[in-house]
Amino acid sequence: MSVAIAIIQVLLIIFIPLLLMKFRNKKAISFLGTIGWAYLIGILLALIMFLLNKLGINLSFNADISEYGSHIAIAVAIPLLLFSTNLKSIKALSKKSIGSFALLTASVIVVSVITGIVLSGKLDISSKLAGMAVGLYTGGTPNLNAIGSILGVDAATISYSNLADMLIGGVFYMFLLLASKPLLKKFLTAPKSTYYTAEVTVSNMDSLDGEGIDKKRLSINVLIAFGIAVLGLGIGILIWVLTGAKDGMMTSYLIPAVMITATVLGLVCSCSKNLRETKGNSLVGHYLILIFSVALAMSINFNNASINSLYIFLLFFVITVGTFLIHIILCKIFKIDVDCAIVTTTAGIYGPAFVPAVTKQLDCEELTAVGLICGSLGYAIGTFLGVGIGLLLMLI
Repeated sequence: MSVAIAIIQVLLIIFIPLLLMKFRNKKAISFLGTIGWAYLIGILLALIMFLLNKLGINLSFNADISEYGSHIAIAVAIPLLLFSTNLKSIKALSKKSIGSFALLTASVIVVSVITGIVLSGKLDISSKLAGMAVGLYTGGTPNLNAIGSILGVDAATISYSNLADMLIGGVFYMFLLLASKPLLKKFLTAPKSTYYTAEVTVSNMDSLDGEGIDKKRLSINVLIAFGIAVLGLGIGILIWVLTGAKDGMMTSYLIPAVMITATVLGLVCSCSKNLRETKGNSLVGHYLILIFSVALAMSINFNNASINSLYIFLLFFVITVGTFLIHIILCKIFKIDVDCAIVTTTAGIYGPAFVPAVTKQLDCEELTAVGLICGSLGYAIGTFLGVGIGLLLMLI
């Protein structure tokens, strides 16, 4: 029976993300997002197993399959997502454009640090969660997951964090689309056109459009990403050997080494035009993120559920709203216009994929490139900032 359950588990981990990708444009899926649905479905499957055990039916998913599957998926996904980063395009942004994103980053750090410290008495891992939030709201979901893995956060907490982000973020995104400009235009300056210092053309490489993909080039990129993950694994083993090869300690080095190697070399490889402009990097990377999400959520043990999950939702709610408010106040002080403030907020809190919808809704599509560039920059720096903040708070 355990072999049959393991086979079913693997099939679910592979095919649930495929179905979510196929139907991602349906209203029911787009409302919560594919990643949100991946976590929700995984949690529901874990809950079903929990309830069956309570009824005396001894069934459970294989924890090793979920753990190793999720780590492999995220390790290959991170470089693929970073391959499309074009950091040189930052030079085309005006001081006000890049300054607005810098103010958002500062807001995220300040609010996350304060929230992490305030909730430390209620949530013993608040410092790690604060670091994850920094990575999430300057970059995106891949950064949050990578930081959680590097800092040794358990699977259940990472799953709850992602679910909290999806639920809170879904509501807040609707606010940005529909109500933010009517409210903020009374407080911030009117839109200005000085967003660039040079002509810039930026494609939305975060798009999940599957048309026109060069399968051969994309396959090579996937192999390179896998090779980077294997290299990170080797570095982790080497560090373990050099530190004495103590029993039970190898896993403490493997995950951080793999995640950091994937991030650093993913950015290095983005300097290659062939790698960067290969269409489909984000498509495959997003699929692997969904595999990570489903696998991780399926590993939740509800016997260990506690009040902590409510504090996790509270932490991300406070950081989301607090970051927005501080950023808007800073934009008022530094005279950032209303459209630029909203677009850079979207780029940081949600990532490049969400920018075009916001700029179209605001009727400021000249800011699309600003949002795409800032969102890509967030992906690049988010993991480093988040790990740094998390480690700093753990020392306090």
